[in-house]
Amino acid sequence: MSLFTVYEEKCDLCLLCLAACPAGLVAVTGNGSVPSPVAGAEEVCFRCGHCVAVCPTGAFSHQYAPAEQCLPIRPDLRITGEQAGQLMRSRRSVRNFTDKPVARDTTTELLDIARFAPSGCNSQPVHWLVIHNKTRVLQVAELVVGGLRQMIAEAPDAPLASVLGRLVKAWDEGINVITRGAPHLILAHAPKANPLAPSACIIAQTYLELAASAHGLGACWMGLVDMTANTWAPLREFLALPAEHVVLASMAIGHPEFEYVCIPPRERVRVVWR
Repeated sequence: MSLFTVYEEKCDLCLLCLAACPAGLVAVTGNGSVPSPVAGAEEVCFRCGHCVAVCPTGAFSHQYAPAEQCLPIRPDLRITGEQAGQLMRSRRSVRNFTDKPVARDTTTELLDIARFAPSGCNSQPVHWLVIHNKTRVLQVAELVVGGLRQMIAEAPDAPLASVLGRLVKAWDEGINVITRGAPHLILAHAPKANPLAPSACIIAQTYLELAASAHGLGACWMGLVDMTANTWAPLREFLALPAEHVVLASMAIGHPEFEYVCIPPRERVRVVWR
């Protein structure tokens, strides 16, 4: 089967597919002929779908991105730069949640959006673990504290030890500073051997966080979970991830207890122009 098909009756020979292909795998072999794959294209194509997405007439269909499976971009749903700017500036690291659970359908929608995040060479290495049960989220928090205690015991004079000690002390006093009472926890994990996985997981989790904000949900990055999930055996056993996988980004989500009404300032942009 050919890597892609161009339907002659629809193709107007605009050659946008040729220009858009980042790997240069689309060619025209003769005057007036429709585009076709270059030799060996199947081995190097990373299935990004640019060729299909750019075709204005729907003439291009890729083996891994059939035209009939590609969602149309609806102009009526495009947001303005101002709207996007407010979404990104107004998102908060939410640490106070209500007891109301997030519907599984909503979480599924967030994950569906996050799977469209960019990844190196379109490798899409991200896997997800959703801990939906609030009791299990609390168990994760307790196991994280166990990992922090072990870190402190192994390196009591380390610069981070005093910070970790305060977190453990707060937990012992009944204050959940680990998962902050969130009802759900979402972990992005991937094979440790994949050098593209760390950035892919972080970008995908960022997509998820912004999508959660757009849905009126609160989210917060759980760095303490990341810190212990790959080294503390009891937590790894509880998570039951594939042995070759590592946790690369963790996030709590839920319905925020508070509504935020303004955007606090941040430091000025530090930039060098050349």
